Amino acid sequence: MKVSSIPLELFNICKRTVEQHHGEHGFGKLSSDIETPDNINTLALIPEASAVLKTNNLYYQIRKWCFMASIGFVILTVVIPWWSLSILVLIFLVDRILAYREKNGWKFLSTVLLSLEFLVNDFSGWGSAYPDERAEAAGVLGANPESPQSTWLDYYLPKRAQMDPTLLKTFEPSIPQK
Repeated sequence: MKVSSIPLELFNICKRTVEQHHGEHGFGKLSSDIETPDNINTLALIPEASAVLKTNNLYYQIRKWCFMASIGFVILTVVIPWWSLSILVLIFLVDRILAYREKNGWKFLSTVLLSLEFLVNDFSGWGSAYPDERAEAAGVLGANPESPQSTWLDYYLPKRAQMDPTLLKTFEPSIPQK
């Protein structure tokens, strides 16, 4: 499955939901929530998601090296001139840029997982509107059609049953394509 198989409108709704949630609650342990064996197996079946996951891991490794280099430069101030500590500013900037990109990667991955669950669980009619995509998403998630998982739906929309119907309508597909 490719990310392009997910209806664009659904992907954008899920992206907005993810960004709104993390804007209010922060990122906490999102990376560790995504890096479970089931999620990794699911994301590995989606080329774009697999690439983002690998890139995020690379960013994390580089950020660890930036941290070690900054400690090394502080220790070396005994031997080198103090003004060479200006390199720490560069290291800090690199770290912050990579952290920002890493966060965007985690948001992308959680958007993909949430979109798949929208389809598989037929949340707000997405699975009915896009039956082929629903079947493909169920295959990728390894979901049982009678009782599909709702890990990410529960994470981002925990009290769906008590949600206002007008708010739920904002999650519905505008015009079913199939």
